[in-house]
Amino acid sequence: MDELRIGTRKSALARMQAGWVADRLREAGLSTRLVLIETEGDRRLEEPLYRIGGKGLFTKALDEALLDGRIELAVHSLKDLPTELPEGLGILAIPPRASPYDVFVPHRKSGRLAEAPPGALVATSSLRRAAQLRAWRPDLEITPVRGNVDTRLAKLARSTWYGLVLAEAGLSRLGMPEDRLERLPEQIMLPAPGQGALAVVARMDGGRWQERIRAVLHDPDTACAVRAERAFLRALGGGCHVPVGALARRSGSELYLIGRVLGVQGHPVFELGLAGPIQEPESLGERLGERLLRQGAEELRHSWRET
Repeated sequence: MDELRIGTRKSALARMQAGWVADRLREAGLSTRLVLIETEGDRRLEEPLYRIGGKGLFTKALDEALLDGRIELAVHSLKDLPTELPEGLGILAIPPRASPYDVFVPHRKSGRLAEAPPGALVATSSLRRAAQLRAWRPDLEITPVRGNVDTRLAKLARSTWYGLVLAEAGLSRLGMPEDRLERLPEQIMLPAPGQGALAVVARMDGGRWQERIRAVLHDPDTACAVRAERAFLRALGGGCHVPVGALARRSGSELYLIGRVLGVQGHPVFELGLAGPIQEPESLGERLGERLLRQGAEELRHSWRET
């Protein structure tokens, strides 16, 4: 193949992530070209994600481009990728993970999040982040915000918000100074399944060039962790935009997975950790999801659909 066409969304962060993948492949001697594709999620930037509904808001247009041959690869933030992909497509490679955590970005006049006064406005685009903030600090006012990362940061600068909660990985990739970011501990904010990781998706037709790409990009430890997290989300029947957090870590020959499921308003909260062999990450995620459903999380799925 003379040139690999790599599809990506048009946002600055998406182009940065796809550019990183393209650079690694060029270093390995492969010629690449980025193809910018607009998704439904990009066109509807002023609507809260949970109100738009549906799967694949940020992925369907790229899936279609893969299936009709306009591109050979698509680069996604793994947390935006549905747990079930269209027939014929699959995750070819998962590169090493950046930080999976969320961070608080204060307004220039604000302090740390724990110091926020009652009634302080905190902005987020995520039901998961909003629910966990409400569970931790029910006295805060949570306000929705949409737009690409740079758009949200610009809105913060013009706003009366106390601050904004975003994924650390995206801000780091865009060069945000670390001293502006307050990492939120897991006890307050458990990440979205797959957060901080990238997914390189392709038509799974077994071409030799796919083996070469996988050898260059794929990180087995990251893949093991996110497979468990995504299996947990799949077991709950949730999509990318529901109040579910999960994080897996390898410890020797075992994988430890913690999962948290919340009501939209922050309560009730169901949380559990479980360990299992690293060779069976999907089984671990499924077992954890099933246990939380039996503990009462089953009732929350109806409230997610009604939101």
